[in-house]
Amino acid sequence: MTDSRFKVNRIAVSFYTDIDDGRHTRADYAMIPYILVDSCAKYPDYSQLSMRFSELYGASMSDSTSIMGDVRVSTLAVTSIDDRFALEGEKIERDSCQLLLDCLLDPLMEDGAFSAETTRLMQGELIDAIDSVINDKRNYAAQKGAENAYCGEPWGLSIQGTHEEAEKVTPQSVYGAYQHMLEHGRIEIFAVGYSDFAESEKLLTEAFAKLTRRDICVPSCKPSAVKPEPLCVSEDMQMQQAVMRMYFKAPDMEDRFAGALLSMVLGGMTTSRFFTKIREEQSLCYYCSCFSNRFKRVITAYAGVDRQNVERTKSAVLAEFRDVCENGVSEDELSRAKLEIINDAKSVYDGVNAIASWYTSQLMDDKILTPEEYIAEIQKVTPERVQAACRRYSLDTVFTLMPEVSDDR
Repeated sequence: MTDSRFKVNRIAVSFYTDIDDGRHTRADYAMIPYILVDSCAKYPDYSQLSMRFSELYGASMSDSTSIMGDVRVSTLAVTSIDDRFALEGEKIERDSCQLLLDCLLDPLMEDGAFSAETTRLMQGELIDAIDSVINDKRNYAAQKGAENAYCGEPWGLSIQGTHEEAEKVTPQSVYGAYQHMLEHGRIEIFAVGYSDFAESEKLLTEAFAKLTRRDICVPSCKPSAVKPEPLCVSEDMQMQQAVMRMYFKAPDMEDRFAGALLSMVLGGMTTSRFFTKIREEQSLCYYCSCFSNRFKRVITAYAGVDRQNVERTKSAVLAEFRDVCENGVSEDELSRAKLEIINDAKSVYDGVNAIASWYTSQLMDDKILTPEEYIAEIQKVTPERVQAACRRYSLDTVFTLMPEVSDDR
């Protein structure tokens, strides 16, 4: 995607793989980007790799492992300034793309596997990342809440794996996962910036044509099923305030645009019902918001509350859902929600990362929409459609991370 407003170019290569292949752990796959961005055969340590990036006018490489639908997304991306800013006519985009391919397809090897030293160092970083979740109580509550809300589903466990899995990774196990990713992963390449990417396209085509490919992963997503009865779970921890998460599911809800607006009206903006009625008017919590996962058909409400207000906050959230189901939303509420979503959609063009994210997030949809097409669909949504969408949601899980009760006797 070419846009003359940008001064930089970004090339991202993403691999879509089944989350659990039966042979390698989530930690094995999570380790792959850690290792690939640290070195390669041509630049066998991070200092040499960093020096090469510096020579390319401060180009940089980023990595991520995430979950979309029911598949893992492993991404490596390189960002560099456009060639027109090179002082001596260097081909910065081409050389940056080649460096990305060096790291991705020609890693540092040792005895038929990844380097033992690199694996050891990156293993420590992965373990630190996994363990650090407990230090952020909101993230920890999100992780524990997902375990209960999505029990038995790919979303139920961290995409990085567990501490125990990370402790067991080896150069051989991670390299096995890497080979499986190259052979079976669906590959999506997004190039965004000023360039037409002709030279990079040639490099990428030649490089990936050499791979042996078969039984390619087909990205998919199954909506999360509603439990027969809502599950309520709490866990005590030494902390100042409780964190409550409520999961509402609608596996048969197909109106993604009404669903997005419903989430915005309830708790997605500063004039939302959760913020104005629960936080401001009733003073029940420190914050109260929600977000929607359109792939799983789930709206997650979350709040930070004092222990004594947990049940009242839960009841207040349920009351807002019931009110929309029974009485609908006002035109004013809907207009403000539309404006928020439209502004967000328009801001997609502000950066190369945002543009790439916009389109990659729709890869499993029947039709990929431009921001303008998405805005047009949002504009069509009526209060009746939002009310109908809300009626499809049912409370599935409530997870509360509670402050430990102090014993002052």
